[in-house]
Amino acid sequence: MKEKQENLLKLLLQQDTPISSRMLAEQMNLSVRTIKNYIYDLNKLGASPVITSSNAGYQVIREEAEKLLDKPKNDTALPQTFKERSFFIIKRILMENQRLNIFDLSEELFVSYSTLKSDLSRMNKAYEKYHVKFVLKQDEIQIIGEEKEKRRLISYIIFEEVPHKFIDKQILEATFDKADIEKLSGIIHSIMQESNYHLNDFSFVNLMLHLLILLESVRNDNSLVSRNWFSSWLREDKAKLVTKMIGQIETEFDLTLNRLEKEEIHMIFQANANYIPSNNLKELEQIVGKEISQTVENVLEDVRQTFGINLMSENFIVPFSLHVSGLFSRAKQETSLKNPMLNSLKKDFPMVYDIAVYLSLRLSRRFDITISEDETAYIALHIGSELEGQKRNLSKIRTVLLCPKYMNLDEQLYEKLNHHFGNDLIIQTVVSKFSEIEALDFELLITTLPVPETTDFIVIEVSPIFNEEQRLMLITEIGDIRLDRKKSILRKNFEDYFDEKFFTSQLTTDFSDAVIDELCCVLEKEAIVPPEFRTHVLEREHASSTAFEAIAIPHSVYMDAHQTVISVAISEKGIRWGEKRVHVVLLAAINDIDRRLFTDIYEALISLFDSPQSYQEIKKIKTFDAFRSFIDTKIKRNY
Repeated sequence: MKEKQENLLKLLLQQDTPISSRMLAEQMNLSVRTIKNYIYDLNKLGASPVITSSNAGYQVIREEAEKLLDKPKNDTALPQTFKERSFFIIKRILMENQRLNIFDLSEELFVSYSTLKSDLSRMNKAYEKYHVKFVLKQDEIQIIGEEKEKRRLISYIIFEEVPHKFIDKQILEATFDKADIEKLSGIIHSIMQESNYHLNDFSFVNLMLHLLILLESVRNDNSLVSRNWFSSWLREDKAKLVTKMIGQIETEFDLTLNRLEKEEIHMIFQANANYIPSNNLKELEQIVGKEISQTVENVLEDVRQTFGINLMSENFIVPFSLHVSGLFSRAKQETSLKNPMLNSLKKDFPMVYDIAVYLSLRLSRRFDITISEDETAYIALHIGSELEGQKRNLSKIRTVLLCPKYMNLDEQLYEKLNHHFGNDLIIQTVVSKFSEIEALDFELLITTLPVPETTDFIVIEVSPIFNEEQRLMLITEIGDIRLDRKKSILRKNFEDYFDEKFFTSQLTTDFSDAVIDELCCVLEKEAIVPPEFRTHVLEREHASSTAFEAIAIPHSVYMDAHQTVISVAISEKGIRWGEKRVHVVLLAAINDIDRRLFTDIYEALISLFDSPQSYQEIKKIKTFDAFRSFIDTKIKRNY
């Protein structure tokens, strides 16, 4: 909480009756808009709103205000860096739909007008690949661009907020009883050992989360409304495994689960364990009912349209729909689950929590129920967990397995592929007929059957009986696909990363430091890099040469460019680069926003020039168009 927000709270505490925003603005010497922004921010700080509004004006809830004022000050909540301020501006405008006056923002963030003007200029370079413009019209900051591009930008920011470990054992222990966690963990581990089955860390924690929420609900006498039937969700042997686990849970926790709750555990297990994906959600509709199933699908489509993130995977829809079913039952019984993580989720993951609020509001309207902040926090846990999973899978190859369902060959092959290539492939579904893949979006088809030739995706044919020879063959094929993928980043972003202004085949020098100086001068003149960029590049180069055969890729380790640009210099006679002579210099100026892509860009650049034939071709290139054609010919396919 900032000092002026604190002063606003204290001023409101002095009032016995509601007071207008205009009067507050006059007394604090601030604009009305700033007062309203402060009130909005203050209401998000606590477990519940601290200031209420009515036609008569604003009034403080004394108990909540006193709690906030008792909290230790935390100035780090204010965005401090360019990146933090840029995220703050984008979130305010695109996610919160607020009008942003630059003078009010300057006052709110304690930075100068000129700093914000400079930030906007840098944002236009840093976020250029999203095809949006940050402009100032009558002192109001606006984002100009197509809606789909704005959603892409929001999606990027949301994923940046989610860490690689959104949910881990520590977070579970902060939310649920430690003894419960130990008991449940022991049951799952013993079942896994007995069945010789493996859960990775992410799946294990996810399974724990969903089971703990279910147990918490049942313990509070919020049982799911049972139906008269019980469908078979898993194959018989695995259904027995889960049934045994359910029996142990009932014994250890001294409770009785009804049929629907048992069915829910079967489905939660299927969604989180490494079982063959079904590509069929009809069973889910039978469990939760058509109304909940369709509503969840509709609100998740709203999220995709609004925030640009896709939560429509089976791994998310199954446990989330089950959670909504339980939430609906609790709301009808006028009870809700408490969530000890509410405040930390709001504070540490505000954008994830905003999406949860968005979902809660739509579900509330659709079902005519009240969803508490605690329940909203559980929705945030589901969303954060899914986004973490998506972030982990970003680098994996989206794959479909085509294999007949004969003597469980499909399941055996699926499990073998997951065991050996789980870090490389994300097998989205398993189908038994080629016609079933028509509506699917994927990159690689692994098939045991002959299929028609296609350029829509890569096809690798394997035998249903997986052996060492096939494993080695797949290692090679997947390696090639990964490298092609990295190269395709260059083709896909060619217009963003390369520019004729930053291409030369007419160098005035043949010495490495002087070439770096020449290229950096052009980049600095065009405001692509800060003045210290040249020093940082030379520091890195002198520490260890970036020359590989006939190519050098000098760069700064600080990702300090205002915009990602790859400057190109080609010399037919060659450039002295330490003990080597290179013919191509690719000076990589990388913006922090692209830092996750840097390794891929770096490896792709090296791989483009990985043969003597490539060196002979590239060193003769004289024009930017010829360079573009060379890049195109070296990349097999576009991903």
